[in-house]
Amino acid sequence: AGLSCARMATRLLVRPLRATAKRFTARAASTTVSSSSGDGDEKHLKRYPLIARGAGVQCVMKARSFDVKTDIPKAMGGLDEAPQPVELLLSALVGCEQATAAYVARHMVPRFKLNRVNFAITGVRDDRGSTSLPMNESPKYQARLLKITGEAVVHVRGATETQARVDELASLVMSRCPVADTLNAAGTKMEVKWRIADEFNGD
Repeated sequence: AGLSCARMATRLLVRPLRATAKRFTARAASTTVSSSSGDGDEKHLKRYPLIARGAGVQCVMKARSFDVKTDIPKAMGGLDEAPQPVELLLSALVGCEQATAAYVARHMVPRFKLNRVNFAITGVRDDRGSTSLPMNESPKYQARLLKITGEAVVHVRGATETQARVDELASLVMSRCPVADTLNAAGTKMEVKWRIADEFNGD
């Protein structure tokens, strides 16, 4: 019965979201244009409008024309039909780092011959930060991600790039990637090692 109710909630989430998406997107675009037309720093601000509707532990979001959904595992009361929100945060991190790396590589001098980056990362948090009881007392533990560990294996074109250049690329990416910068500002320790791929050992 619980699963049936959850699936019904999911269907109810999607229908009204689709109905309002176009109106919201048009309104958000109009707001962005008008607020970006002034002088000074305001014209450089980039906005990311998003609409969402949640029911139970699930949420359905629309970003521009793309639908995104979150859920939690069955052991936590969900249906396990979509990634957890924290998993999407980690996805946003590596996606943003990849896009930033492509931009940075084009503008490095000399140009960095980037082919692709393979990421394998893990986010770590103390679950007591979000689940400790009683609810009316401030938790003794932080709910945020404490650290992100793993590696980013950088594949290059040709044989002229070095680990020193990869280190330079990684430093520039970490300082320019909006998602990485946001996590850094929140105090999350970024322990992801960037290294050049060893093609002879199966990277």
